[in-house]
Amino acid sequence: MALSMDRLSELNAVSGFEDEARAYLIPLIKEKCDSLEVDNMGNIVAFKKGESDKYKILLGTNIDEVGFIVSEITEKGFIKFKSVGTIDPRTIVSKRVAIGKDRIPGVIGMKAIHLQKKEEREAAVEVKALYIDIGAKDKEDAQKRVKLGDAIAFATKFDDKGRLIKGKALDRFGTIPVLSAMDEAPKYDTYFVFSVQREIPCSVMGRGMKIAAYPINPDFALIVDTVNADDFPDIKSASAILGNGAVIEYMDKTSISDTAFIKEIAKMANRSGIKMQNKTTTAGASVAGAVNVASHGAVTASVGIACRYSHTLVSYMDKDDINAVCDICKVFVKESDVIIDGFIKEADRI
Repeated sequence: MALSMDRLSELNAVSGFEDEARAYLIPLIKEKCDSLEVDNMGNIVAFKKGESDKYKILLGTNIDEVGFIVSEITEKGFIKFKSVGTIDPRTIVSKRVAIGKDRIPGVIGMKAIHLQKKEEREAAVEVKALYIDIGAKDKEDAQKRVKLGDAIAFATKFDDKGRLIKGKALDRFGTIPVLSAMDEAPKYDTYFVFSVQREIPCSVMGRGMKIAAYPINPDFALIVDTVNADDFPDIKSASAILGNGAVIEYMDKTSISDTAFIKEIAKMANRSGIKMQNKTTTAGASVAGAVNVASHGAVTASVGIACRYSHTLVSYMDKDDINAVCDICKVFVKESDVIIDGFIKEADRI
């Protein structure tokens, strides 16, 4: 069974509601590992025995997505909601959504512009001013299809445009490189973590990854994430560009890659002819910080896939970038001994 990019994108797995993604991914992961477990939070943790148990390695990513949650059903049958994750309200008006496990279709609406007062037209759009219309005649009718606490996901069809792909939830496409790396024979005992609840804001990004990493207590970790591409017409010096290869991340809002470790990973990738680019801003956040501070701490680095229009109804990625990150993850697993030896000489710490 091979992973399907369109299926991966169209899964509805808002943070805290990842059942659909888990059900799809577990059969794919199971056939590649020695053992697999799902922890109390819902993280998938797969293990492959290495040639040596001298070090424990973690290679991880997330499987969830941003979305909304039903917070109220009005007397007139409209659905009020709260954001799950960081979403710009300006991008969601008139967008199609799917509510709950039955994927009840709806459209995000707001008061028509010709009915708005001047101060309303000039004010920034806020989620509290929006609602979802499911075509219900009243509250009783709406409650037959939707209930409080239901997850709400964007309803977007995946589109393969050749070199580029377009769809929702591309933020979980780090799953592809991590899964592909499981085909390699690891040098050291390696844990492959597919974490949940990345998008829920908290003091350390990645609630799920923090819980998964703690009992593993890895010595070294590589986190695969998506990086906000900023290659727009009005940007003179973009820090992440679609088609320019895997993004080497040195720092984000919640973590700093170990300089010596990421240098060795990049050096090995360069020897293998893998296309790479360096992230030059600290915008965004990954789950690397959660691994870095879990248990006794781990030497941690991040590599990303450039993603345009992240956390919106539709995003873009370049297949070549995905493949480049796949190649880095494979090198990391099968040549982790060389990478770690280089790190020890460079950092003089272990």
